[in-house]
Amino acid sequence: MDIMKYVAYIVASLFIVLGIAILTGYYMIGFPSQFRIMAAAVLILYGAFRIVITIFKKNTTSGL
Repeated sequence: MDIMKYVAYIVASLFIVLGIAILTGYYMIGFPSQFRIMAAAVLILYGAFRIVITIFKKNTTSGL
């Protein structure tokens, strides 16, 4: 596996973890709850999207 694939998985995981941290209230404490929920949802969904794209990119480059 290429080093960039590992980096892609790590960065996507960090987006998801940051989204969960915002959702639980560890970050962005002074912001309204609606904004925190929206920001957390965007980060979590973007992280999941990056993981799915990385998985499919891996399969297309290997000839599957």
